[in-house]
Amino acid sequence: MSSEEPEKLSFDSTDFKFIVAYQSYEKAFAEATPEDREMLNETITKLFNNEITYPQFYDALSDEEGRRFRYHRSQISTSRKFAYRRAQRKADNIKRHK
Repeated sequence: MSSEEPEKLSFDSTDFKFIVAYQSYEKAFAEATPEDREMLNETITKLFNNEITYPQFYDALSDEEGRRFRYHRSQISTSRKFAYRRAQRKADNIKRHK
């Protein structure tokens, strides 16, 4: 066991997925013990060097206390301006006559 505590690492990256993963790393690092911090530093370094994938990184961040960090994609639904306004008029009409 080393006598000094591991320091939080910093990386210069413009990759959005890595930035989000780094924020998860920061949150976990703030709450971790010194032994866990060494493991977190190794894991984020491997991710930065493309030695592991994002799902593997989030699995490593998960712990036995029930905290889960997940990598998932969100779906954003869109509509055209005309369709949006038409749906809003319909909803307003229904609300007004209830």
